[in-house]
Amino acid sequence: MITTTEALADAVKAAQAAGAVGIDTEFVWDRTYYPTLGLVQIGYPDGHCELIDAPEIEDWSPFATLMSDPNTVKILHDAQQDLTILKRACGAYPKNIFDTQRSSGFVGLSSTISLSELLKTLMKVRLDKSETRSNWIARPLTEKQMEYAEDDVRYSTRLMEKIMDKADALGRKQWIIDEMKYYENEEIYQEFDPEAEMPRVRGSGSLTNQQRNIVRSLGAWREVKARQRNLPRNFVLSDDAIITLMKRPPESAEAIQPSRGLTERALQRNRDKIWAAIERGIAGNLPELPNGRHKGPAPDDGYESRVDLTLALIKGICLAAKIDPPLIGNRADVTAFVLEADVADSTRHRMLRSWRAEFIGNRLLSVLNGEGRIAINTETKLPELVD
Repeated sequence: MITTTEALADAVKAAQAAGAVGIDTEFVWDRTYYPTLGLVQIGYPDGHCELIDAPEIEDWSPFATLMSDPNTVKILHDAQQDLTILKRACGAYPKNIFDTQRSSGFVGLSSTISLSELLKTLMKVRLDKSETRSNWIARPLTEKQMEYAEDDVRYSTRLMEKIMDKADALGRKQWIIDEMKYYENEEIYQEFDPEAEMPRVRGSGSLTNQQRNIVRSLGAWREVKARQRNLPRNFVLSDDAIITLMKRPPESAEAIQPSRGLTERALQRNRDKIWAAIERGIAGNLPELPNGRHKGPAPDDGYESRVDLTLALIKGICLAAKIDPPLIGNRADVTAFVLEADVADSTRHRMLRSWRAEFIGNRLLSVLNGEGRIAINTETKLPELVD
């Protein structure tokens, strides 16, 4: 295993010389806010693999060079989480990423297919997944653990080639290339602003304005504290404790009592901060929450029917073309698209940009503007567009 910065630099040079490598991570996410990185795997085109002993690496700058190198393809499966962890480890925003999971949705497979299922389908390779729940921080790693980790990147370059060959035959190679640019968007690696979101707190479904503000304020304080101490949110202040404080707000810091999810020790350490958050919530001294993702016209009475129709059209068109429908967008994306269909600057919506516009977005727009024709496909029983 690679345990020094010098050996890491050599592995990176070999990766850059290869031009394309598989990348994967193994981590433990237990009793911490952030995942604890245990292993990083690099898989080369010839099947050779390197394992990076993450806890031993003090200087990740060579790996940052690899991740930000626009001339070397980094191949991952279900890339988002791994890339976020690696960005935190090495500090570099990724360039030239290929996601074998997402790209599968362009060639007649699911865009959420597992790596083991994808390898079995395209390469007749069966992975042993018995080490999925391993402790990747404990040392030494067993031979079985290391073999498992290597297998996750051993076939990456050949898998990418098979997917791209299929995409080429379907005329969708450029579509995949365009879609992979998503992973170069620096915004997706930023932590969310706890002040700008309603926290997920169990039992906070139906609240008064004051109760909602108390939950928001306590949730925002908890989020910041959890990040600072690298602890799970409920280790800082549990959902139960937030609900208790929200339902029966104390009249002073001294009046705050220990409760389920708020120990005496934690209360002594944070009493003043918790009280300040409660006071802030009672006063309503909080920024306005963003008004959802939709920034266009207000909904009209018929918009939900148009959303349902558009979703059905997307499903019908995608299934006929062997493209996984979720690649086009989820219900929130489609709702925004429907509501913005008659806005002059509607090209701001991602369904009217790049491959989505070419494949489906422009045609859906014509339907929403009353210009397209729809029929029911007798085989799929789904609506389709008629030229």
